[in-house]
Amino acid sequence: MGGTRRPWLALGFLVAAVLAGCGGGDSTSASKEKTVDWSEYPPGPTRQFIVPGGDNAVQTFGREATPAERKQAAATIAAWMRARAVQAWAKDCSYFWHDYSKSITRDAHSVTHGRVKSCPEALAYFKHDASGDYVNTFKGTTVASLRIGEGHGYAQYHGNDGKDWIVPVNRENGKWTISIATPLDRLK
Repeated sequence: MGGTRRPWLALGFLVAAVLAGCGGGDSTSASKEKTVDWSEYPPGPTRQFIVPGGDNAVQTFGREATPAERKQAAATIAAWMRARAVQAWAKDCSYFWHDYSKSITRDAHSVTHGRVKSCPEALAYFKHDASGDYVNTFKGTTVASLRIGEGHGYAQYHGNDGKDWIVPVNRENGKWTISIATPLDRLK
């Protein structure tokens, strides 16, 4: 047998060594797992969106809105999402915060060398680049959390697609308006 090697024998020793190191630990390994200290996070509905150790800027922003404020924001978002889904640009723009509507119009006006003169024209021009997919992820759901402060905030909801979404909003003339052309996927 001189120079003949048995690679399967070496593989067997390797597997045995790996298995000996796995699962054979003491019972204290489970107790070493970090528990979440919820006292560092605000109470209320926003907690369902907390990512322990992750980016929680939206979840900890400002204060939690009242149920009435969440309901009003939900009605606005639902109507806006319906308009987006059918690409009804004028209706879509009617839910925008005034400053956002002006901004998107100004951007489109600039890149089209003056051809675009309104928010609906801007959305039609930018299409998916501004509005993303036209899927209504809000249909049949509600705003689970609305974090607000100084006239603006972030509505958070569990989409009907299984994802969590964020919609930046602004308070204008006593109601919540949308300040972005498409909802933000919480995980992106």
